[in-house]
Amino acid sequence: MLPVQLGDGVWRVPTAIGDLVNSFVFLGSDGTVVVVDAGFKRGGRRVAAALRTLGKDLPDITHLVLTHAHMDHAGGAHRLVAGSPDVLAHRDDVACLAAGREPDSDPGSLGGRLVNIAASVWRRPWYPPVTVTRPLADGEVVPIAGGLRVIHTPGHTPGHMSLLHKQSGVLITGDAVVNVRGLRAAPRLFCNNLRQQHDTRSRLLDLDYDIAAFTHGAEVRTGAKAAVDEFIARDPRRR
Repeated sequence: MLPVQLGDGVWRVPTAIGDLVNSFVFLGSDGTVVVVDAGFKRGGRRVAAALRTLGKDLPDITHLVLTHAHMDHAGGAHRLVAGSPDVLAHRDDVACLAAGREPDSDPGSLGGRLVNIAASVWRRPWYPPVTVTRPLADGEVVPIAGGLRVIHTPGHTPGHMSLLHKQSGVLITGDAVVNVRGLRAAPRLFCNNLRQQHDTRSRLLDLDYDIAAFTHGAEVRTGAKAAVDEFIARDPRRR
Protein backbone atom coordinates (compact mmCIF):
# COMPACT_ATOMS: atom_id res chain seq x y z
CA MET A 1 0.00 0.00 0.00
CA LEU A 2 1.46 3.33 -1.03
CA PRO A 3 1.84 6.15 1.50
CA VAL A 4 -0.62 9.03 1.21
CA GLN A 5 0.89 12.50 1.55
CA LEU A 6 -0.93 14.72 4.04
CA GLY A 7 1.39 17.72 4.02
CA ASP A 8 4.98 18.77 3.60
CA GLY A 9 7.01 15.86 4.97
CA VAL A 10 3.97 14.00 6.38
CA TRP A 11 2.45 10.75 5.09
CA ARG A 12 -0.28 8.35 6.15
CA VAL A 13 0.67 4.68 5.76
CA PRO A 14 -2.17 2.14 5.56
CA THR A 15 -1.13 -1.06 7.34
CA ALA A 16 -4.34 -3.07 6.97
CA ILE A 17 -7.07 -3.52 4.37
CA GLY A 18 -8.07 -0.17 2.91
CA ASP A 19 -7.69 2.58 5.50
CA LEU A 20 -8.75 0.45 8.43
CA VAL A 21 -5.46 0.83 10.34
CA ASN A 22 -2.91 3.57 9.68
CA SER A 23 0.57 4.59 10.72
CA PHE A 24 2.20 7.94 9.93
CA VAL A 25 5.64 9.00 8.74
CA PHE A 26 7.27 12.39 9.27
CA LEU A 27 10.46 13.26 7.40
CA GLY A 28 12.02 16.24 9.14
CA SER A 29 14.28 18.78 7.50
CA ASP A 30 16.65 18.02 10.37
CA GLY A 31 17.08 14.46 9.09
CA THR A 32 14.70 12.87 11.57
CA VAL A 33 12.52 9.99 10.40
CA VAL A 34 9.55 9.70 12.74
CA VAL A 35 7.00 6.89 12.63
CA VAL A 36 3.76 7.22 14.59
CA ASP A 37 2.12 3.87 15.43
CA ALA A 38 3.07 0.49 14.04
CA GLY A 39 -0.18 -1.33 13.34
CA PHE A 40 -0.77 -4.99 14.13
CA LYS A 41 2.11 -7.47 14.38
CA ARG A 42 2.62 -7.51 10.58
CA GLY A 43 2.10 -3.78 10.23
CA GLY A 44 5.80 -3.10 10.61
CA ARG A 45 6.44 -4.75 7.25
CA ARG A 46 4.08 -2.36 5.52
CA VAL A 47 5.65 0.63 7.24
CA ALA A 48 9.05 -0.61 6.05
CA ALA A 49 7.76 -0.93 2.48
CA ALA A 50 6.32 2.59 2.62
CA LEU A 51 9.60 3.98 3.92
CA ARG A 52 11.44 2.48 0.97
CA THR A 53 9.14 4.30 -1.46
CA LEU A 54 10.18 7.50 0.34
CA GLY A 55 13.88 6.68 0.01
CA LYS A 56 14.29 5.50 3.60
CA ASP A 57 14.56 2.15 5.39
CA LEU A 58 14.13 0.74 8.89
CA PRO A 59 17.63 1.71 10.14
CA ASP A 60 16.83 5.33 9.23
CA ILE A 61 13.99 5.60 11.77
CA THR A 62 15.09 7.98 14.52
CA HIS A 63 11.88 8.02 16.57
CA LEU A 64 8.92 5.69 16.99
CA VAL A 65 5.92 7.30 18.69
CA LEU A 66 3.05 5.14 19.95
CA THR A 67 -0.28 6.81 20.61
CA HIS A 68 -1.32 4.06 23.03
CA ALA A 69 -0.84 0.50 24.22
CA HIS A 70 -3.19 -1.49 21.98
CA MET A 71 -2.08 -4.32 19.72
CA ASP A 72 -3.28 -2.58 16.54
CA HIS A 73 -0.97 0.35 17.31
CA ALA A 74 2.03 -1.27 19.00
CA GLY A 75 1.91 -4.79 17.57
CA GLY A 76 4.37 -4.09 14.75
CA ALA A 77 6.76 -1.97 16.81
CA HIS A 78 9.27 -4.78 17.22
CA ARG A 79 9.97 -4.66 13.46
CA LEU A 80 10.70 -0.95 13.46
CA VAL A 81 13.53 -0.82 15.99
CA ALA A 82 16.36 -2.11 13.76
CA GLY A 83 18.30 1.14 14.15
CA SER A 84 17.54 1.47 17.88
CA PRO A 85 15.32 4.56 17.56
CA ASP A 86 13.94 6.43 20.53
CA VAL A 87 10.57 4.92 21.41
CA LEU A 88 8.12 7.45 22.80
CA ALA A 89 4.71 6.99 24.48
CA HIS A 90 2.75 8.64 27.24
CA ARG A 91 4.09 7.66 30.63
CA ASP A 92 0.76 6.15 31.72
CA ASP A 93 0.98 3.43 29.04
CA VAL A 94 4.66 2.56 29.50
CA ALA A 95 4.02 -0.43 31.79
CA CYS A 96 1.46 -2.01 29.45
CA LEU A 97 3.78 -1.59 26.46
CA ALA A 98 6.64 -3.19 28.39
CA ALA A 99 4.43 -6.18 29.18
CA GLY A 100 2.94 -6.44 25.69
CA ARG A 101 -0.50 -6.20 27.29
CA GLU A 102 -3.53 -3.99 26.85
CA PRO A 103 -5.13 -2.10 29.75
CA ASP A 104 -8.31 -3.54 31.22
CA SER A 105 -11.54 -2.72 29.44
CA ASP A 106 -14.20 -0.66 31.18
CA PRO A 107 -16.02 -3.12 33.51
CA GLY A 108 -19.28 -1.20 33.18
CA SER A 109 -20.42 -3.39 30.28
CA LEU A 110 -20.77 -7.14 29.99
CA GLY A 111 -18.41 -7.16 27.00
CA GLY A 112 -15.76 -5.30 28.97
CA ARG A 113 -16.02 -7.73 31.87
CA LEU A 114 -15.71 -10.71 29.52
CA VAL A 115 -12.62 -9.20 27.88
CA ASN A 116 -11.05 -8.71 31.31
CA ILE A 117 -11.80 -12.30 32.32
CA ALA A 118 -10.25 -13.58 29.09
CA ALA A 119 -7.18 -11.38 29.64
CA SER A 120 -6.73 -12.71 33.17
CA VAL A 121 -6.70 -16.26 31.84
CA TRP A 122 -4.43 -15.47 28.87
CA ARG A 123 -1.38 -14.30 30.77
CA ARG A 124 1.04 -14.24 27.85
CA PRO A 125 1.77 -10.99 25.96
CA TRP A 126 -0.84 -9.95 23.42
CA TYR A 127 1.89 -8.44 21.21
CA PRO A 128 5.70 -8.28 21.33
CA PRO A 129 6.68 -6.14 24.34
CA VAL A 130 7.94 -2.63 23.61
CA THR A 131 10.51 -0.77 25.71
CA VAL A 132 9.76 2.95 25.86
CA THR A 133 12.95 5.01 26.00
CA ARG A 134 11.25 8.37 26.45
CA PRO A 135 8.01 8.68 28.42
CA LEU A 136 5.92 11.71 27.46
CA ALA A 137 3.67 14.07 29.41
CA ASP A 138 0.64 16.13 28.46
CA GLY A 139 1.42 19.41 26.69
CA GLU A 140 4.97 18.45 25.89
CA VAL A 141 6.23 19.51 22.47
CA VAL A 142 8.69 16.90 21.25
CA PRO A 143 11.33 18.69 19.15
CA ILE A 144 11.32 16.26 16.22
CA ALA A 145 10.17 16.77 12.63
CA GLY A 146 9.25 20.37 13.36
CA GLY A 147 7.63 19.61 16.71
CA LEU A 148 4.92 17.19 17.85
CA ARG A 149 2.63 18.41 20.63
CA VAL A 150 1.25 15.79 23.03
CA ILE A 151 -2.44 16.07 23.88
CA HIS A 152 -3.24 13.55 26.60
CA THR A 153 -6.70 12.14 25.81
CA PRO A 154 -7.05 9.21 28.24
CA GLY A 155 -9.97 6.85 28.51
CA HIS A 156 -9.33 4.65 25.52
CA THR A 157 -6.21 3.71 27.47
CA PRO A 158 -4.76 5.55 30.51
CA GLY A 159 -1.96 6.98 28.37
CA HIS A 160 -3.80 7.54 25.12
CA MET A 161 -2.61 10.66 23.35
CA SER A 162 -3.37 12.66 20.24
CA LEU A 163 -0.60 14.51 18.40
CA LEU A 164 -0.59 17.94 16.78
CA HIS A 165 2.00 18.75 14.12
CA LYS A 166 1.56 22.50 13.93
CA GLN A 167 4.08 22.91 11.13
CA SER A 168 1.94 20.95 8.66
CA GLY A 169 -1.44 21.61 10.27
CA VAL A 170 -2.03 17.87 10.81
CA LEU A 171 -3.78 16.49 13.89
CA ILE A 172 -3.44 12.77 14.56
CA THR A 173 -6.39 11.88 16.77
CA GLY A 174 -5.24 8.37 17.66
CA ASP A 175 -8.43 6.59 18.72
CA ALA A 176 -10.02 9.61 20.40
CA VAL A 177 -12.00 9.89 17.15
CA VAL A 178 -12.03 7.37 14.31
CA ASN A 179 -13.30 7.72 10.75
CA VAL A 180 -14.88 4.38 9.90
CA ARG A 181 -18.14 4.92 8.02
CA GLY A 182 -18.08 8.47 9.33
CA LEU A 183 -16.63 10.07 12.42
CA ARG A 184 -17.36 8.06 15.53
CA ALA A 185 -16.01 6.92 18.87
CA ALA A 186 -13.80 3.86 19.15
CA PRO A 187 -15.69 0.64 20.01
CA ARG A 188 -16.76 0.56 23.65
CA LEU A 189 -15.39 -2.94 24.10
CA PHE A 190 -11.80 -1.71 23.78
CA CYS A 191 -12.03 1.36 26.02
CA ASN A 192 -10.45 1.43 29.46
CA ASN A 193 -12.72 4.16 30.87
CA LEU A 194 -15.70 5.20 28.75
CA ARG A 195 -16.68 8.28 30.71
CA GLN A 196 -13.12 9.56 30.75
CA GLN A 197 -12.74 8.99 27.02
CA HIS A 198 -15.88 10.95 26.29
CA ASP A 199 -14.81 13.80 28.57
CA THR A 200 -11.20 14.12 27.42
CA ARG A 201 -12.12 14.01 23.72
CA SER A 202 -13.30 17.59 24.18
CA ARG A 203 -9.66 18.65 24.56
CA LEU A 204 -9.46 18.48 20.76
CA LEU A 205 -11.89 21.41 20.57
CA ASP A 206 -9.13 23.79 21.68
CA LEU A 207 -6.76 22.90 18.83
CA ASP A 208 -6.20 24.57 15.47
CA TYR A 209 -5.40 22.35 12.50
CA ASP A 210 -6.17 21.90 8.82
CA ILE A 211 -6.19 18.12 8.36
CA ALA A 212 -7.61 15.54 10.76
CA ALA A 213 -5.78 12.22 10.46
CA PHE A 214 -7.03 9.03 12.08
CA THR A 215 -5.36 5.75 12.94
CA HIS A 216 -8.61 4.15 11.77
CA GLY A 217 -10.01 5.58 8.55
CA ALA A 218 -8.99 8.10 5.93
CA GLU A 219 -8.10 11.69 6.77
CA VAL A 220 -10.45 14.64 6.48
CA ARG A 221 -8.91 17.46 4.46
CA THR A 222 -11.77 19.90 3.93
CA GLY A 223 -13.46 21.45 6.95
CA ALA A 224 -11.60 19.05 9.21
CA LYS A 225 -11.80 21.01 12.45
CA ALA A 226 -15.47 21.85 11.93
CA ALA A 227 -16.28 18.19 11.26
CA VAL A 228 -14.44 16.91 14.34
CA ASP A 229 -15.85 19.67 16.54
CA GLU A 230 -19.39 18.87 15.34
CA PHE A 231 -18.94 15.18 16.12
CA ILE A 232 -17.68 15.93 19.62
CA ALA A 233 -20.56 18.31 20.25
CA ARG A 234 -23.28 15.88 19.14
CA ASP A 235 -21.84 12.63 20.52
CA PRO A 236 -24.54 11.65 23.05
CA ARG A 237 -22.17 9.37 24.95
CA ARG A 238 -20.23 12.38 26.23
CA ARG A 239 -23.09 13.12 28.58
